[in-house]
Amino acid sequence: MAPPPVGPSRTDAAQPAWDDLRIFLGVVAHGSMNGAGRALGQSQPTIARRIRVLEDVLGVALFERGPNHLALTQAGRAVLEAASPMAEAAGAVPRLAAAYRGDSSAPVRITATMSLTLFLSHHAAEIAAAIGPIALAYLPTRRRLDLATGEADIALRMRSLPDSDSLVARRIGRIAFAVYARSPDVAAVIVPPEDPLLSQQAALIARFAAGRPIAARIGDMPIRHQAAKSGLGAAVLPCWLGDTDPDLVRVLPPPDDMIEDASLVMHRRSRDLPNVKTVAQAIVALFKTRRDLLAGLAPRDRGPAS
Repeated sequence: MAPPPVGPSRTDAAQPAWDDLRIFLGVVAHGSMNGAGRALGQSQPTIARRIRVLEDVLGVALFERGPNHLALTQAGRAVLEAASPMAEAAGAVPRLAAAYRGDSSAPVRITATMSLTLFLSHHAAEIAAAIGPIALAYLPTRRRLDLATGEADIALRMRSLPDSDSLVARRIGRIAFAVYARSPDVAAVIVPPEDPLLSQQAALIARFAAGRPIAARIGDMPIRHQAAKSGLGAAVLPCWLGDTDPDLVRVLPPPDDMIEDASLVMHRRSRDLPNVKTVAQAIVALFKTRRDLLAGLAPRDRGPAS
């Protein structure tokens, strides 16, 4: 006797709706159905009903429910891992569309490391005068925001550049880092929290320390700068910052491995948008006029100060 026909599997019969997955992610993010309802503008009963529909479609329980307790099941954790990239991709869609529209009222977003963003902020008025009514958004982060998906419009990057045909990079200057302190008589050092084997700045101050005690571990550049100004100890700072601060002196010049190329990176799609192009030109001009200062040349040899 032939075996009975096999009906469609649950996967073949129904696929979860994205709206239900979005609600599931909201419940996880906010820790409760009430919290997700407030964030998503829906009632708690609606949220609970959509979660039940999602569980019915998938054929598994996603949460363990208690009187005041909601925890992911093992299946729920697996669904969370699979659905999270979908949410990130969905969030990228509006940014990507906006990048193609070239909305003249939207700010031009510049992403850079903290030290480069700090440099731009020191010259924010000069940049604003050059770009007119264009609004800017400064995005300081070590994470490389994705220009292709519209997370930013312009990136200032050092060292390795992205290997992508869709991105255009232009070298705009060199950035030097040296060791600065309140006085030449250095008793202690301020170090970044990173492993010296993984960070050039950490390696530089470790070499300079030569047995001196560590006064503090500070990763944030502006805070490290203020700590050095206070006399806490010597710290690695960008030369444009240390050389223009009358309260600091160089106690170690920038070694060759601490003078890095800086590049301006844009996506081919957005580089000719009028606002992005205007802002990019203003940044290039700023780096040109401050070229020697950024490169850590002696004060008598460098260009206009900040």
